[in-house]
Parts: sequence; C-alpha cells; structure tokens
Amino acid sequence: MVKRLFWAALGAGTGVVVAAKVTKAARKLAPSTLAESATGVPGRLTSAWQDFTEDVRSAAAEREFELYHALGVDAKDQETGRR
Repeated sequence: MVKRLFWAALGAGTGVVVAAKVTKAARKLAPSTLAESATGVPGRLTSAWQDFTEDVRSAAAEREFELYHALGVDAKDQETGRR
C-alpha cells in the first residue's frame, strides 16, 4: 500500500512540474512575447505589421478603383450589387 502511495505521489509531483515547465515554455513562445523580444521594444514589430497591412489595404483599394474606372463600372453600383 505504501509503495502505491509513493508512486502515485511521485507521478502527481512529476505531472505538476512538467505542466509548469510546459506552461512556461508556451509563454516564451507566444507571438506577443516573441515580438517583444525580437525588437527589444514592446509593440514595435506589431505596429510595423499594422502599418504594412494598412499600406497593403490602401494600395488594394486604389487598384480596385483603377480597375473599376478602366472597365467603366461605377464603384457605387458594385457596392450595392446593382448593374
């Protein structure tokens, strides 16, 4: 009986230690933590990514307008679904 109790306690203790280490490693590998450690300044990588996506979206909107204009389609008609 004492052997079983010993092995159960050892297994539970090992499980707690392993779970704590896995949680710590997962926090280190989280995207926000990696972004902060990559630049040394929190949020710099995040703001650079947001600026990039904003530039891509605005360029896509400009190109869409150019295509509508080249095809002779009114952009308002496209938004409402009318022809």
